[in-house]
Amino acid sequence: MSILAFLIFGSVLGVLSAYFYPKKRPRKVQFLWYALLGVLISACSSFFGQTFGIFKSGQMLEWISAILTTILAVAIVRALAK
Repeated sequence: MSILAFLIFGSVLGVLSAYFYPKKRPRKVQFLWYALLGVLISACSSFFGQTFGIFKSGQMLEWISAILTTILAVAIVRALAK
């Protein structure tokens, strides 16, 4: 994925997964943090997947891993947040 895809895809996915988590809805200021978390996690997922040879850039598995890791990371953060 390109840098633009990480920015758009990760931020949208981070915000959506934080919004639909079954807890109290986050405030508007928190959406920025979840967007940044989504970008960071999707970029790390792609980097480590390519580094360990699990997939190559642009494969469908890269997108799937970015989706699953971002949703999981935001869910963990939302569960641990007070």
